[in-house]
Amino acid sequence: MIVDDIDALSIDQLLWLLSPRPDADDEDSTQHRGGMQDQGSTQDRANASDGERTRRSIRSSTTAYGSPRRSFTRERDLVLASDTDMAPMPPTGSAPAHATSGSLFLPTAQPYTAVPRFDGQTMAGIFEHPSLRTRSAFAGAAHRVGALPVFFVGDEVGIDQRESAEDVAHLLAEHHRLIGARLKRHSTFTRMARVATEYGCPMVNLLTDWAHPTQAIADLITIVHELGVGPGESLPHVRIAYLGEANNVARSLTKGALALGWDITIAAPEGHQFGVDDVASFANYRSLCGSDARLELTDDPSAAVREANVLYTDVWVSMGAESSAAQVMEEFRGFAIDEALLSIAPDDAFVMHCLPAHRGMEIEGSVIDSERSVVWDQARNRLVAMERLFRLIGEED
Repeated sequence: MIVDDIDALSIDQLLWLLSPRPDADDEDSTQHRGGMQDQGSTQDRANASDGERTRRSIRSSTTAYGSPRRSFTRERDLVLASDTDMAPMPPTGSAPAHATSGSLFLPTAQPYTAVPRFDGQTMAGIFEHPSLRTRSAFAGAAHRVGALPVFFVGDEVGIDQRESAEDVAHLLAEHHRLIGARLKRHSTFTRMARVATEYGCPMVNLLTDWAHPTQAIADLITIVHELGVGPGESLPHVRIAYLGEANNVARSLTKGALALGWDITIAAPEGHQFGVDDVASFANYRSLCGSDARLELTDDPSAAVREANVLYTDVWVSMGAESSAAQVMEEFRGFAIDEALLSIAPDDAFVMHCLPAHRGMEIEGSVIDSERSVVWDQARNRLVAMERLFRLIGEED
């Protein structure tokens, strides 16, 4: 299985990744947050027959992950799934997402089981770029599924300098059960993936200049948890406002949103927005998913956030482009998520940032630290997302 971006996953696989599990990540996340005990939900379960729709407001409660959920006043449809059986792992592979009709339901959660494919094996993580969250998540997730992570960082491999990308992939596929790669160029990932496929060795994109799928999976998990959507429930409608460079993070997030039927607006100044090729690709992907979600591009940050449920930003200056920081700051003037911009958004909107953050540049420090921020839940879910992805891959036939 090659996961180069979100569109390598089917809708069933994506929904499985988003569904809260009843055991592993719940207990571990609670322990990581200082032993806070799960207090259960204060929401009354709606009594509904098959197909019946009820209305409810999301009230303050504690999620299954032990983190307090803020009060939401927005009403949404709650549809109870008729099938209460444990949902099996969806079939794996790189088939495109299938077309959908009607509401998307999170599958009913099932406990985690061992992953024989990885037990006692090694996973290779190759990092051309610096990494904190991704490398930490890769290591933790590998351990949780029974594997030992082995890292190659910086220039110690020298892809296409000491030896070709293909030769590096040959060696890693010979030695390891899975390859994760954080690379400067997506074309390098593609070349390595061709070799990994010949070996039947799974390969996961841990970030390239084109995409960041494991970040997007963590982002979608965070939104689902923040809205309090549980197994067997339908996904509510969501509107995301992404403010900043239309980059790899924005591209993967956009695909994930469109697959789930969520509207997304990309707000960026001229010269930093998605081009016509990207827009055409998104339209084609949305069609394949059978989604009616809307993608909007704008250079007006105020308009982008006015009806948004989620405000999202990333660094304006990417790795390797630090010399252009002064110019970028001038071009992005007015696009920072600060108290003034946040006041325009609905009262129950929350803020996300994939980190690392430049406080005072693309986001105000007080916003990151505010009650409306889910940045640290988002960061914690990097580990949750990576472990679930490994488990999904581990079940591949």
